[in-house]
Amino acid sequence: MKAIVKKLIAVASALVILCSFASCGKEPYDPEPVDSLTAEATTEQIVSVETTEGVIEETAEEVSENITEEESLTEAEITTEEETEEASNVPKTKAEVIAYLNDALNAVKTNRPGLTKAYKRDAAGDISGLPGWLSSIIRQDETKTYQKGTDYTDIFPAAGYSWSSRLRESDVTKFSIKENGKYYDIRVDLGNETNPTPGETSSYGRCMSVVTVDSAESIPGIKNVSMNYHNGYVTARVDAETNRIVRCEFSAAADVQATVAILGDISVSNIVSTETFTDFVW
Repeated sequence: MKAIVKKLIAVASALVILCSFASCGKEPYDPEPVDSLTAEATTEQIVSVETTEGVIEETAEEVSENITEEESLTEAEITTEEETEEASNVPKTKAEVIAYLNDALNAVKTNRPGLTKAYKRDAAGDISGLPGWLSSIIRQDETKTYQKGTDYTDIFPAAGYSWSSRLRESDVTKFSIKENGKYYDIRVDLGNETNPTPGETSSYGRCMSVVTVDSAESIPGIKNVSMNYHNGYVTARVDAETNRIVRCEFSAAADVQATVAILGDISVSNIVSTETFTDFVW
């Protein structure tokens, strides 16, 4: 501070001398007024410098506080965003949802929980004109409970395999996932497929227990079977913490054409088959 004041005094003195030369022309230099003027200028400069420094110091503190506050807020916001991302592990993309669903369904056959299976099949249209034996084949309604440790190879879709679902992105026409409390509610929809085959050779076969042409034609009196599957879907409610199924459903509709002994060619639309699994005990 003292050094600054000394420099300012020197500068002020020099300026006063220059101003005196400019205003007085060739008259002799009078040191008395100069000393007086210098003293006044020095006092004013000191006051001005101290005042200016006070303002600068105050402004610097405010800027420092503002910067610190902004940095603090920014760090807090970043931390909150990071924590939110870490806390939210919900599958989002089509690939992520399908992979998550596959894993959850496959765990049923791997871990063998207890569960209840309800199987229903019926035609949405009128089949009253069909003989009773054929109507009984189409209409099915049964519910059964299985104990923990049951082998679900032939009970849980896809029947006949050690896995439950091997769906791919190309098999799914639409998907959704919603957070419902502590659960994820997932749904995937399938498109149309003619005469799907079991296993990984067809879209429906990758997640359902499909009825094949061969199995249909193995029924006495039925031949030339053709089935068009449509409106298929799989839904699952999964515990978000354990990734375990608590409820799931597999459904598909089929339009069937066949040649039936005595009746000839028949066509039955929208035979809907649905398997619903509840009461899981892991």
